[in-house]
Amino acid sequence: MALTIVHYVLPPIVGALIGFTSDTLAIKMLFRPYKPKYILGRQVPLTPGLFPKGQERFARKVAQMLTDKLLTPDEVHRIAQRLLTPERLEEGLRFALLYALGEYSDGRKRARLAVALGDILQAVFSESLPKWIDALSRSSASNKIFEQIFDQVAGSLRIEEAQAVRLAEWIEKNVFTPDRLRLALINLLTNQTIDTLDKEARERAQGGLWLVANVVGIKGPLSRFKSFCVEQPAAANELFTRFLAEAEVRERLTGALNGLSVQTLSMATVQDLKRQFVTSLTAALSAQGPGLSQRLGESIDWSRWAAEVLDRVVTSEKTLGWIDRIAEGSSRLLDRYLTRELEPLVMKFLPALGLEQMVITKICNTSPQELEAAIEQVARNELRAIPYVGMVLGFCVGLFEVFLITVVIPVG
Repeated sequence: MALTIVHYVLPPIVGALIGFTSDTLAIKMLFRPYKPKYILGRQVPLTPGLFPKGQERFARKVAQMLTDKLLTPDEVHRIAQRLLTPERLEEGLRFALLYALGEYSDGRKRARLAVALGDILQAVFSESLPKWIDALSRSSASNKIFEQIFDQVAGSLRIEEAQAVRLAEWIEKNVFTPDRLRLALINLLTNQTIDTLDKEARERAQGGLWLVANVVGIKGPLSRFKSFCVEQPAAANELFTRFLAEAEVRERLTGALNGLSVQTLSMATVQDLKRQFVTSLTAALSAQGPGLSQRLGESIDWSRWAAEVLDRVVTSEKTLGWIDRIAEGSSRLLDRYLTRELEPLVMKFLPALGLEQMVITKICNTSPQELEAAIEQVARNELRAIPYVGMVLGFCVGLFEVFLITVVIPVG
């Protein structure tokens, strides 16, 4: 049989049509049909399309690739370090403070905030703080706190000369007064005390004092001196005044107190002072702390106090300067905290965010039509080129077929 022109032209044309049609159909079958088709109750093969049928598997693969390869903890950590610089933190804090200041320049908003702050402060001082003080006074932590206060405050105290002078004056005027000394001596010289002193003097006196104690005795003079203090208080007070002046009590007290500090005391004395200090504060905190805090919370109009503070803060010209200093100091503090804790925060943040599950849910909730449109929008040129590639390959196959029937396997 002789070959005609049809044998040379038809195979490349048919191959090109088959290549173009099959690739076009294959691309369409990636997404279509969108739902399974049934004939006589049985599902037609290859329905629905590839993507609608494996949409969940596709979503899981995309989410896994996103979390394992793209948004890893190390990558998020590096991104956060680039974004959260001290300058940006300071600028962000300043913007937030200025925004809040602008928001509460409105008197009505400021009044509502004052009421809310007042309720919070009242609840803190009336309910929360008393419970916290009571719990603190019962725990061993209070002892450690008070010991640290004693070590840091009392341990560094030292009485200077001017302070010693004022303290000696106060002691002389309020403790070593003539009337106090007279009353103390009257209370001391009871009949039993006088008899005891007389007996001790008779037994222990030596030399000339033994003669005085055993012949004259001290019982009579002490009794008469007590009677003098009781019957003539003004004269007795004048006598004690001269005695205090001649004894130079103020100067002696000033000399004893000057330079006095806890460090000059013995270790045993310091420990006793610390123990008494801790015990006294713990007892006072347990007995009066909760009640004092509760009375403070109930007696103060916290809403009015908060309103006054807010009015002064908002209307003061110094507030802008405070905002700059607060933003600068807070940004340094926040930067130090993030430098130390950013990586643990990222490790906690990513699982809590649920990024993988969110991606899976979003993709699964996307309709096949939207998914097809999105992929076509991204790879439109590539998808359009595939059928033409198939057409060229089909045309080449047709030419190869012509070559086979004319050269390799000639007909007739």
